[in-house]
Amino acid sequence: MTGSVSVNQNMKNPPLNVGVINPPDKYYKPVLYSHTQAERELGAINRDVYVSIKNSESITKKKTPKSVFITLGIAALVICFPKLRKLIKK
Repeated sequence: MTGSVSVNQNMKNPPLNVGVINPPDKYYKPVLYSHTQAERELGAINRDVYVSIKNSESITKKKTPKSVFITLGIAALVICFPKLRKLIKK
């Protein structure tokens, strides 16, 4: 039992160090919304989304630029030119 006497008492039970606790200056006050106001805001958001989707152009409505058709036409003429030349000579 002599071993238990030689143990440092501070190691077994360290002193409590709490420090200074500062109270808050003010309390949090939650903001409560009414059900009608929430429904009104949700309706406004839904209306904005619906209008923006309706006004935006879809991919199928977009027109192909004329330069694409011109390029495809020139490419088709270049590919078919030798065959057309042979048909004209005969």
